[in-house]
Amino acid sequence: MIVLPGLYLVFLAALLGWALRRFWDPVPWRVWAVFGLVLLLLLGPALFGGKVLLPLDILPGLAPSESEVRGNPLQLDLVTQIVPAMAQVRREMGAGEWPLWNPLAGAGMPLLADPQSQVLQPLVLLALPLPLPQAAGVIAGLKLLVALIFSFLLLRRQGISEMPAFFGSLSYGMGGFLLLWLGWPISNTAAWLPVVLYAVVLTDERGARRDFLLLGMAAFAVLTAGHPETILYGVIVSSLFAGARLLARSRDRGKLLGRWAITGAIAFGLAAPALLPLIRYLPQTHRDEMVTRRNERVLRDPVFAGWEITGAGKRLTSVVAPAAFGDHRVYWGEMNVNEDASAFVGTAALLAALVAFVPGVRRFPQERLFLALAALSLLVIARPPGFSRLLTMLPLLDRSPTFHHRTTLVLAFSLAYLAACTVERWRAGEGRRAAVAVCTVLLGALVLWGYHAWPPPENAASLAAARGLQLGVLLLGALSFFVSWRRVLAVPAVLAVLELFLLFGQANPSLPREGFYPETPAVAFLRENLGDARFVGIGDRLRPNASVLYGFADVRISNPVKPYVYTRMLAPVSNSVRDINDLLVRLEHPLYQLLGARYVVTPPKTRPLRGERRFLRPVLRDRSTWIFERTRVLPRLFLPAAAETPGGRDWIAWVGENPDFAARALVQPSPGRPARWSAADPEGSSLDLLSLRPAHLSARARLGEDRLLATSVYQDGGWRLLVDGRPGLSTLANGPFVAAWLPAGEHQVDLLYRPPGFLLGLVLAVLAVAGAVVGLTGTRPKPPPTPSS
Repeated sequence: MIVLPGLYLVFLAALLGWALRRFWDPVPWRVWAVFGLVLLLLLGPALFGGKVLLPLDILPGLAPSESEVRGNPLQLDLVTQIVPAMAQVRREMGAGEWPLWNPLAGAGMPLLADPQSQVLQPLVLLALPLPLPQAAGVIAGLKLLVALIFSFLLLRRQGISEMPAFFGSLSYGMGGFLLLWLGWPISNTAAWLPVVLYAVVLTDERGARRDFLLLGMAAFAVLTAGHPETILYGVIVSSLFAGARLLARSRDRGKLLGRWAITGAIAFGLAAPALLPLIRYLPQTHRDEMVTRRNERVLRDPVFAGWEITGAGKRLTSVVAPAAFGDHRVYWGEMNVNEDASAFVGTAALLAALVAFVPGVRRFPQERLFLALAALSLLVIARPPGFSRLLTMLPLLDRSPTFHHRTTLVLAFSLAYLAACTVERWRAGEGRRAAVAVCTVLLGALVLWGYHAWPPPENAASLAAARGLQLGVLLLGALSFFVSWRRVLAVPAVLAVLELFLLFGQANPSLPREGFYPETPAVAFLRENLGDARFVGIGDRLRPNASVLYGFADVRISNPVKPYVYTRMLAPVSNSVRDINDLLVRLEHPLYQLLGARYVVTPPKTRPLRGERRFLRPVLRDRSTWIFERTRVLPRLFLPAAAETPGGRDWIAWVGENPDFAARALVQPSPGRPARWSAADPEGSSLDLLSLRPAHLSARARLGEDRLLATSVYQDGGWRLLVDGRPGLSTLANGPFVAAWLPAGEHQVDLLYRPPGFLLGLVLAVLAVAGAVVGLTGTRPKPPPTPSS
């Protein structure tokens, strides 16, 4: 049923509308109607047209023809990282298991601790009843709907009337941050931030149990958003907002602060099963290592300040002229259009926000806070000389891969809030035409400078349309301030919708449903023959992680939080260890034997080298993909014939040079074990695999002597060994992989995975649930007195 996603979203919106009307603040039907029209314009084909909100035609080997590409290439992460992780979560939950471990990515990696899997994110969980292709559009629609509705309600609670609040919510909900990052977990924080702030206002003004319940739910949703950097920004902004509200109170400050603290603790406890494993795992990740190396370079590089000066102008230009450096097809800015243009909330909103900085006007609650946050965000985005060096010396703040450029979230929300405040003052007859005239000239000059300061390359499209659009919106927006306000009250909102739709409306194209990870001949071959083995992809065939959606185990990983030590181990066969995507270039290597890779998937007409041919046998030659079968493959668990300890040697060099991992393994030193060991009778022992579930591997060992059990399973600290049901000691072999010394005899061997911090997280979650139940069913507190106007 092609309209099912749209009908399901309508049903969820109706539930939200009923809950708001019943427990919190109602939203006028005309506001719902316009927000619904916005969703229809942006997501209509995915919600009611049977299409998929994913750029699946950018996947080589899966797309029918690269000449027909219509998807956004900047959204490659969505089809190689985000959707595959969500598919694996669904697969494990459907099997009745906790989604703890992803065995299909590389040598395995944490799944619950991978923020991109969004295991506990409410917006993702709400879409579970739908198939994954349809769920993508519903999740995107929920993000936009939550951001629009609660931005509107927050502004209304701040004393702003309906039309200015409508304008501010549209500027934020259709702004660059949400629309350009719509498919990523980063937009979860943007969607839930207005909900948290709205709940803070309710708990301050009314303090009913349902208000604290909303605050706890919203805080939990932010903590499980799936993007650590923006989660931090959401917590900081919410804390500052609550602090400003607290300072404005004349009584019961301590009591309110205590109730906020308890609510926050409950939200953290509920999120702890995912948050604590993430905190424990992050230091092992590729992202963390790259940030550490970047920080070291910043601190020692004397010319880094010059680079900061060069990029500051481009970064600030994108705030006022988002199309000044092109789009997702051709771009000549500092990073890409998603990163650089995400702070843009519309030219009319920029003009109104700029007017808000004029001193001597009546201020709305917390408006000064957002003035300060906007100014601070601009400073962080500009990064004046020495600022990046300062950030690298501050604990916690030094872990941002982008030098906190994604404070564009804070800037976008602050600008939309300030714009609504300005429009409300004009509605009340408190505007200053001279200030509007000056700000119009200044903003127009900035827009023109942005489009002309950095000329486009020859292959770029003309910028005349975007420049004309912005200048036209600026002129109409300024004129609306100089006529009778009641006649043009809706003009800023109309301008916001039109401009933001024209600029960002095509950032999330919907494509035909049949393109959703189709069953190509190569996919069909692997489905029939791969089994529990892994495969190797060379070049861009079956992109890393994309095969996870099919249930295939890939030696490669595409993920910023992939284990860095595993990436280092792949150095002999990899194009670069610094790349987020594992791009392998060798058709044959003993490492593939260790990793249990049975097949090599390549672009067509790939020819093995002379030394590789005796290990490879062609089994499929399709017009888009060739597949070779390897002759040397080890199972996930195996018994090497000999082992030795590394001594003073580099284990990475040893592993990269070992010609046969069935014959010899590198093992960590163990008490009572010699530095060199060989089996007296290598054929006198056997190992039968019984089960290869994601977080539970089981085997029956018949050992004629003590033997080393080796695996190709990455050890992040969470794998535990059981021998005949009793805990055993594990070690590491061949670098980062789980291993153990087993005694002679017949044994049941089990490897169980529990993420570090997971059990403590479950305890905290149980305590949080108990605290929430007590808080909701205990003695009802007396409501605070209604604040005077």
